[in-house]
Amino acid sequence: MPGWLGFGRQRASAAFPKDSPLAALRYAVIDTELTSLDSRNNRLLSIGAIAMDGMRILVGDPFYRVVNPGVAVPRESVMIHKLRPNDVEQGVAPADAMSELGAFIAGRVLMGHFFHIDLKALRKELGGRQHELVNPASCTARVHRWIQHRGRVREDFEQEMERVDLEALAKAYDLEFRDAHHALEDAFLTARLWQKQVAKLQGMGVLDLGGLLRIAQT
Repeated sequence: MPGWLGFGRQRASAAFPKDSPLAALRYAVIDTELTSLDSRNNRLLSIGAIAMDGMRILVGDPFYRVVNPGVAVPRESVMIHKLRPNDVEQGVAPADAMSELGAFIAGRVLMGHFFHIDLKALRKELGGRQHELVNPASCTARVHRWIQHRGRVREDFEQEMERVDLEALAKAYDLEFRDAHHALEDAFLTARLWQKQVAKLQGMGVLDLGGLLRIAQT
């Protein structure tokens, strides 16, 4: 899988200096849909990713793949992600999807919402090569929690933020919310959320990659 940064943590550290300003980094904002939330046996169904150069979202170059996991998709999950058996049957093989994703994210800091779930699923698909996924990674839900607890927020905003799902955060940050549980749509919303959060972090003294990883590494 040539797209992955496959030369260990030392290579990753060199590629992503900790003093790199947040607004100058290149990001890949990722969301996945899975056969279930049971991490013991779930598999990838789709991957959506949006590239950002600094705070600019590259809307013309998204990444989206429907994945055929080679296993039956539970009926109840179809109601959530709207991927029908026929859609999944026409999807790409997991190994191909991961190879293409690897090329897309090369040199980019990874962001996602509740991103530990997505990362665990991606690493599972890499199998014995999961150590190659060494890109720094952070989570907009964790970033929000840090902002909420460290910053001075309005009382009504704090009450809204008892929920930290994407729909709740979209409302709180005045972002348009469309249909949830589509990997590309959710990745795009997370990218817009991250734009808003960077401005808040900068105002609170979190200015570079090292600072981000200290407060919200995934």
